[in-house]
Amino acid sequence: MPSNPLIGSISFSSTIEALEGDVDVAIIATNADVRKNVIEYLFSVTVVKYMILEKVAFQSIVDFQVVLQLLESNNTKAWVNCSKRMYSFFKTLKTVLNLESRIQVRLEGGNWGLASNAIHMIDLFAFLTGEMLFSLNSSGLATKVYQSKRNGFIELGGVIEVNNSNGDQLTLIDEKESTGQIVLSISSRNHRYKINYSDGKIFSAHREDGWEEKEELFQIPLQSELTHLIVQQILDTGQCDITPIKESYVFHKPMLEAFNIHLSKLNGVKYEACP
Repeated sequence: MPSNPLIGSISFSSTIEALEGDVDVAIIATNADVRKNVIEYLFSVTVVKYMILEKVAFQSIVDFQVVLQLLESNNTKAWVNCSKRMYSFFKTLKTVLNLESRIQVRLEGGNWGLASNAIHMIDLFAFLTGEMLFSLNSSGLATKVYQSKRNGFIELGGVIEVNNSNGDQLTLIDEKESTGQIVLSISSRNHRYKINYSDGKIFSAHREDGWEEKEELFQIPLQSELTHLIVQQILDTGQCDITPIKESYVFHKPMLEAFNIHLSKLNGVKYEACP
């Protein structure tokens, strides 16, 4: 790394044992299959005040529950890195939709990684609607299983539908054999938004303006532009804008269960951990 006068000191270690002293913020950015083991080992070596977990957080509900207990017994606050909540556009949109009923959210496109990224959209859906509990219908998942870009992991295609008790609906469509543009549509009785991720544009229309369409740019911040902001929030306030881990558990659980049931039907083998 180039020298930077703002960095007091930095050390790179290849083992957890090399850590010196207690840890203020630990970011666990491993693959999901080993994350529980890494967290257990980290707690056996040092004290961690705050923790950020990459998503998908864990491959199994049991792993998730074990870590929740560990965090509680070690008095560690933790979050899962579903970062769409940090985007200024979605923060503003949440206030716009606050008084709306029956919000419709739809993400459609080719090969965007449904299995690994659905949690981002489920989390955003809960954030925008203010409703944590929902039902998930995975009957539209494709019967073909795809290899993930990560070795030893799989991907899924097809359709997932999520509904909550307020009548809000999330539809996720991943057309694995397609190279179609990825488009996110969000609509209610008084507002419509269409975000074209491929072109980096937002098209919006509102009842009060006679549904006249407006166009503006939509820029997705890089993770490298967000992580330091999250850590600064945590160090300053003990809180941050990403998802508290207990909330994320509520979102992960029905998703992992649905994926496991789907894979069990395809392969005739009971899945406890979703690969």
